[in-house]
Parts: sequence; structure tokens; C-alpha cells
Amino acid sequence: MPDLSPLLLLGRMIVAGLAGVALFWVAGLPAPWLSGSMVGVVFLLAAGARVAMPDLLRDIGMLFAGVAMGSAITPEMIQAIGRYPLSFAILILTMIGITLVGRIVLVRFFGWQRDVALFASVPGAMSVVLATGASAGIDLSRVAAVQAFRMFVLVAILPSIVTLSTSTGRVAEVTIITAPAFALLMAVAVAIAFLFERVRVIAPFLFGGMAAGGLTHATGWLPGAPPAFIVDAAMFLIGVYAGSRIAGITLQSLRQMFLPALFSFLASMAVTAIGASLAIALAGARPAEALIAFAPGGLEAMIVLGMALALDPLYLASHHVGRFVMIATVLPFLLRHRARNLKPETNSGA
Repeated sequence: MPDLSPLLLLGRMIVAGLAGVALFWVAGLPAPWLSGSMVGVVFLLAAGARVAMPDLLRDIGMLFAGVAMGSAITPEMIQAIGRYPLSFAILILTMIGITLVGRIVLVRFFGWQRDVALFASVPGAMSVVLATGASAGIDLSRVAAVQAFRMFVLVAILPSIVTLSTSTGRVAEVTIITAPAFALLMAVAVAIAFLFERVRVIAPFLFGGMAAGGLTHATGWLPGAPPAFIVDAAMFLIGVYAGSRIAGITLQSLRQMFLPALFSFLASMAVTAIGASLAIALAGARPAEALIAFAPGGLEAMIVLGMALALDPLYLASHHVGRFVMIATVLPFLLRHRARNLKPETNSGA
């Protein structure tokens, strides 16, 4: 008789995600399929339940989301890429500022070891940060708690902040792609995704789908957008995936880390707001797009969140991918440079 425990775990997680969606929907909060599903899964974790997100479902969600985002790319968006270099420069300075300010807060006000505070303050790329920190003997429970808290708040609360503080885009009326054309589009997306995976592109299914959707839509080869239920399903799966990544962090550890994580988050968002303001003033970025693009964490979730708010997918994807690549490139060199000083933490600190 087959073991049903993985199916039961998955079913419980989906029900929790749908409950979160319903809560957000009833409350009138933005991006319910993305943010609500993540919040539902996090509450399930807080209740002590185990979660298991199959890789196949994660990849399907990423692929559908990528295709939907790519289908929104227009020639006008491509022409607007000229404003990106200055915005990228501001992003780099903002990343440095977030890391330095976050480390200062954790070291001076909570007595954290400098290297633990440094890894906890890196703005995003949590998988890379945790993997690198593990090889350095860093206290990963602290790093993961601060990084997970930041991602949770960004995905759960940032949409409301953005919609209340500035105007977002409106989803334009589009023609829905035909079933045969959609099947062909998905075949192209899967082929590109596997190619990206083979050459180790980050988030290969997300960006494989985005490349396929962008190329076929911009050229007019396969016109039309995916139906709304496909987009909602994609955001739901990514929200559930984002929530499942917080697994392993206990409610007790979150309580202990709440104040350090909160003040670190507030400091990082203050620097983010400054960087986004500079991008708006100097690089001509739209306010909503600047806030999402400069948000310190959650590459896939932030890009999909931008899609839910009808923002420029090229601007958001380029900035979050650029941030991820810079962190993944710099962190190993930083680790090597500081190798003699990196030691496992011996006291509990804050």
C-alpha cells in the first residue's frame, strides 16, 4: 500500500494556503493569491505542523508565472531599458547601505557577533547566504530567523504599503491565448527552462518561462496572455513555496529573535526607501516599481508580486536578478577574505 503521508502533508499545506487566500480576499488586501497563501502556510508552521513542497509543483508555479510575466513585455518596455544603468548603480549603493546599517543595529543594540550580524543583514539571496554561512560555521538559526522575518514581512505586508502609498499599474485588457498556442508556448518555455537549468541560471523555470513568453509575445508569434486562473495558480504555488522555506524555524526561536529581526528590518527598509527615492528622482523610476525593485529579499516572490500589481516586469526582474548575482558573487570572496576571523559563535548573545 503506498505511503500517503507526502500527499497528506501536501493537502494540508494547500488547504492552509487557500485559507490564507480567503482571509486576504475577504479583507480586501492586495495580491491575495501570493501573500495570502504564504501567510496561511506560515501559520500552519507556527502551529507545529510539518510542510513539504514538491519540487515539481514549485517548478510548475515558477514556469506559469514566468510565462505570464513574459507575455506582459512590450516593445515600449524594452525601449525603457535605457534608464536602468543609473538605477543599478543606486541599487548597489543601497545594498551596501542595507548591509552596513543592519549589521550596526544587530551588533550595537543586540550584542551580536559581527560576522553573524553581517550574514543576517545581507539583503536577500537567502539560499546563498545560508549555504555560505554554513561553510563558515555561522549561527544559522539567527541568520535564518532575520532573513525569514524580512521575507515574510515583505511578501505579506509590502503590497498593502505600496498600494496605499503610491499608484500601481492596471492590468490592461488583453486577448487570451488560444489553447493550442498556449500548449506550444509551454513547450517552448519548458525547453528554455531546462536549458537554463543546465547552464545553472538562477530560478531557471521562472526565467525560462519569462524568456519564452517575452520572445513569443514581443514578436507576435504567439499573441495573447495566459488565462487568469493560470496566473492565480502560479502566484498561489509560489506563495506556498515562499512559506515553506521558513520551515525549520521554531516559534520559540522567532519569539527570541523578534526584536533583533524587527529593528534590523526597519533599518533595512529605511535605507531601501532612500535608495528607491533616489531611483525615482534621478533615474525616472515609477514609485511602485522602485519600492518593489529595491525591496531587500525574495527574488521570485518580489518579481511575481510586481506582476500581481501590474508593474514593469523587465525593471523588477533585472534589479532582483542583479542583486542576487552580486550577492552570490561577492559573498564567497568576502568569506575568503575574512576566513581567519570567521568562527562559530560561542555565546547566545541577544
